[in-house]
Amino acid sequence: MMFLIRMAFWLMILVLLLPTDEKQQTDVYGTAQAAVKDVSGFCGRNPGVCEKGKDAFAVFVHKAEFGAQMLMGFITERTGASATSGTVAPAATPEPAPRPAPASASWEQVPTVTTPSASLVQSSQNTLNPDDLLPTWGQPRHTGT
Repeated sequence: MMFLIRMAFWLMILVLLLPTDEKQQTDVYGTAQAAVKDVSGFCGRNPGVCEKGKDAFAVFVHKAEFGAQMLMGFITERTGASATSGTVAPAATPEPAPRPAPASASWEQVPTVTTPSASLVQSSQNTLNPDDLLPTWGQPRHTGT
């Protein structure tokens, strides 16, 4: 139900923004063309800002790639089943080569994250005692007396 309400809201906004006649349509197209022309010339007017933006975007892309590699390593490690034994085998995930940070991004160092080795993760599984598996103690419930 909420989906339909949201869709109706955005459809109403879209209809309100549509031009009603040829003159308004021409004005909308002219404004859109002027905005595109202004945005396309931004780096020519502000080269320093564009360079810093490129460096910041490069750091963002590097972090996104590293995060994706970590996630894929984790998923591969958890779901990589051995075909012969039927048990989960630790996946060999190569460490990503560190990339140098952009020269102008010295204000932020890209952190190096190390993950525990597969043998450490595998040896720490299923180490709970039966007493550890019991539910924790809770206060007795009051019975409305």
